[in-house]
Amino acid sequence: MSIGNLKIGTRLGMGFALVLILLIATAGLGVWRLQNVGDATNEMAREALVKERLAADWLVATSINSIRTFALVKSNDPDDQKYFQKSIATTSLDITKISKKLLDMLDTAEEKSLYEDSVLRRTAYIGFRTAALKLKADGQAVQSVELVSAKLIPALEAYDASIKAMSLHQKSNIDRTVSAIDALYRSGRNSLIVLAVVALVLGGMLAWWLTVGITQPLGRAVQVAETVAAGDLASHIVISSRDETGQLMQALKNMNDSLAKVVGQVRQGTDTIATASSQIAAGNMD
Repeated sequence: MSIGNLKIGTRLGMGFALVLILLIATAGLGVWRLQNVGDATNEMAREALVKERLAADWLVATSINSIRTFALVKSNDPDDQKYFQKSIATTSLDITKISKKLLDMLDTAEEKSLYEDSVLRRTAYIGFRTAALKLKADGQAVQSVELVSAKLIPALEAYDASIKAMSLHQKSNIDRTVSAIDALYRSGRNSLIVLAVVALVLGGMLAWWLTVGITQPLGRAVQVAETVAAGDLASHIVISSRDETGQLMQALKNMNDSLAKVVGQVRQGTDTIATASSQIAAGNMD
């Protein structure tokens, strides 16, 4: 079936339906892209950022305890030594809690490998720290300082480096997630722009097609009506569609044909009357 033969209401309904479909598609694409961005952001906030902060807290606590350890080794005040020992024990418990919380969040082999390396480095560091503090408690201050310089400091540096490696790994994950979010944003933005342009073009074409498809036949119908009103019944009326405007043109054609037939009959009657009048006049003259 030709599009021009569809009813005007049907064409308008199809046009509005297409516009609504494009609107729904645009809204759906926008919501889908926003959901992807939201999921990626949520994952970054709940996973990578938390892991990075836990690693940073671990590193800070370790640095604080190392400073206390050095102060304890060099201190000769019993009260200071007791304070530092208590603070070191408390912070060590905090570090253990942080490390366990971090372990529960690890989900890749690389993360677990970095964690295990940090745990091994911590064990070595604590062993040297315990030995140095025991020497200090036994009155062997010189040996304690020597152990700190020879063993404890290198072990602490390796321990710190392992924690920093975990933190850097999480920062890299955060950077990758940020890049993925940016890519999702750009892709979604470009898709929405393309879809909006397509909707605009199709909407414009549809509006033009509906306007022309309705106004042109109505214009021709007006011309036919004006021609008939002027007394010209010789118009050749062409019916090009079966929609409402086509039906209107058909009605005008029928009206034009009927008027032409009536005019013809009136003219024929007039001619007959004229002939009869001439015959009567001739008879009167005779």
